[in-house]
Amino acid sequence: MLRYCLFILLLLSFNTQAKDLVKLKGRIEAHQKDSIEVSYNDNYLAYYPKKFISKVDKNGNFSCTFPTPPDVYTIVQITYGDKLAEIMVMPGDSLVMSVNAKHFDSTIKYSGRGSNIQNFLAAHTVQKGRMNQYTLKVRNHLQKEPDAFLKAIDNELDAEKKFIENWKTPLPASFARYWTAYYQYYNYFFIQQYPQTHQMLKVRRYTDTIPAANYEVVKGMAVSFNDSLIQVPSYLLYLTGVAETGLRANNFTWLGNDTTQMIRFEDSAYKVAYKIMPDKSLEYYMAQSLYGRAKGQRLHRTEDQLMMFKKRWPQSSYLTLLDKQVGIAKRLAPGQPAPDFEIRKPDGGIMRLSDLKGKVVYLGFWAGWCRQCVGEMMGERMVKDLIRKKPLEFVYASIGTDTAMERMITEKYNIDGLFTNFVGGWDAKEVQQYGVQSVPAYFLIDEDGNFATQKAPLPAQTNELIREIEKLFK
Repeated sequence: MLRYCLFILLLLSFNTQAKDLVKLKGRIEAHQKDSIEVSYNDNYLAYYPKKFISKVDKNGNFSCTFPTPPDVYTIVQITYGDKLAEIMVMPGDSLVMSVNAKHFDSTIKYSGRGSNIQNFLAAHTVQKGRMNQYTLKVRNHLQKEPDAFLKAIDNELDAEKKFIENWKTPLPASFARYWTAYYQYYNYFFIQQYPQTHQMLKVRRYTDTIPAANYEVVKGMAVSFNDSLIQVPSYLLYLTGVAETGLRANNFTWLGNDTTQMIRFEDSAYKVAYKIMPDKSLEYYMAQSLYGRAKGQRLHRTEDQLMMFKKRWPQSSYLTLLDKQVGIAKRLAPGQPAPDFEIRKPDGGIMRLSDLKGKVVYLGFWAGWCRQCVGEMMGERMVKDLIRKKPLEFVYASIGTDTAMERMITEKYNIDGLFTNFVGGWDAKEVQQYGVQSVPAYFLIDEDGNFATQKAPLPAQTNELIREIEKLFK
């Protein structure tokens, strides 16, 4: 929820010392908006950004004080209308920002404690783009053959190292280490993604048949762990895939719907992780794996994994979110009732999901800004063609706010089904009830109005989806 910074400061003043806060004030020339927002994500398992809004007065002045995690750098995004800037702060930083709204990126300057780092980031934005744009550069190289790919991403990394080496004033050694690690581990992450993604780009479709040559890229990747990097986003991405990718590179994987073999693969990855990862990195890896798989695997397996995690890390900071995620998995388990909500009839009237009892329902959460969502919706035509004259309904639940654009999309691509829109987006009651944390998200509901599977296949998994639907017709 958006909160005014001064109000937050009053609430925090009773239990938060000044050294745990960051101060940001400044002046915006040629200002047009009456507020400025700062946001960051300090949750390693999921994206739940903390947001703070400050008023901009008639002269363009603003002032904001907000808490950040202790003893680590935090990447903070500053949003002013459609303008974005990034800073990387430590608790205790006190920054003064000046900027002209008409020439936003090229006029940002900072003074005060911590300003050297922020001026470095501002210059980097002008010359090379924001930090997160590095992923776009590396992703563009995935289509190249192995040797060319590795050379290209090494060149990207070298360019970032040279940029910080050539900076005009000294930067803290801790920041320089963070900077190098940030880009290095993004390279490692995309090396992990290379074998399958490169093949999919090559054949222009989904495939899990990967040539052995693609994995030669992975075999040359460094296995490098460091618990002090646990706050670096790219290091966390590296952790999530390093064990699994290593197994696949050594020809241990599974194909299709072989659940038994998939579980063996996952358990083997856990054994590898316990063997090679230091404690904090292992704790994150196991927490992220449990969080990501909780809603898709058998409930008893999820509950067993949570019990084992609590036994190993009884005081883990991840437990609150893990308990919540397992609670969602229990609500979504097969046989549990699907939460009810309103749906628009084709004639403009209103009905409810519960009115569709007696039919199988394939429910998809989507948004107009989600390209994969639209692609999946278009892919449902094959399912509709193959399952005709059966009691089956397709329901599309949008979390987007641009209803006009979404209506245009459904008309343009002739998407046939029932529609609803949840006001409030990610925070909508219905979105929370269904535990939707990313889109597209699909649910299969049986004729009694209960969840039919722990994890519904996507439309792109056409054969598997048809098999699951066919099972439900009485």
